[in-house]
Amino acid sequence: MTRARAGEEKPDGWIVLPLQRGRVILSIIGWLLGAAVGLILFAAIFPIMVPENYHSTFRAIASTIALGVFLFIGLGSIWCLISDVRRLIRAQDYLIVITPEDFVQQTGSKVIHVPLVNVRYVTARGRARPDRTPPTNQLEQLGSASENMVGFLFGRGMTQSPEERRKVMNSRVPTSLAFIDTRTNTEVVVTTDAAYGDPFLIAALLKQYAARAQQIA
Repeated sequence: MTRARAGEEKPDGWIVLPLQRGRVILSIIGWLLGAAVGLILFAAIFPIMVPENYHSTFRAIASTIALGVFLFIGLGSIWCLISDVRRLIRAQDYLIVITPEDFVQQTGSKVIHVPLVNVRYVTARGRARPDRTPPTNQLEQLGSASENMVGFLFGRGMTQSPEERRKVMNSRVPTSLAFIDTRTNTEVVVTTDAAYGDPFLIAALLKQYAARAQQIA
């Protein structure tokens, strides 16, 4: 880690991924907005719903759920805001290094070291970068008249291929990158956001390096 932080030229094949302060700052702004919206809405509807809506069981349950959601958004955003501020203050203590033999990550005072021969099942989830490769057949992209009619009547999901549906589902889950350490058969969570860069690109590089190390071994 010391060598990776040094200003000197890195050895061939090393990938050094520091925490990207700009991305963390944008995340902080987002959490600020989330906290403001959640708490303002909670404060606005609380005096309207309490105690008037608590004379009926159904309205009481609905009001409690609504208040809980807004409070969760506000307090959850504050918690994430504090975490990101701490990361930004100690940005030098957050670093990922991938060498031809090892994966090393420092997260605050915690350091994870996994030989690449023990890295398996690298998985990235979330919204991938859009694929800008043009389709080989533009007519296939348009779909048949029957598919278009089914999609119009019952929704696009009815005519999507399994691959398309998988991409849609991935776009709705939080961004994350993880792999399995075969030494202990445990999951190692690399990141839960894009603070180190595109998780899908990092995953592709990690898979490539791990496959190469395992072939040599």
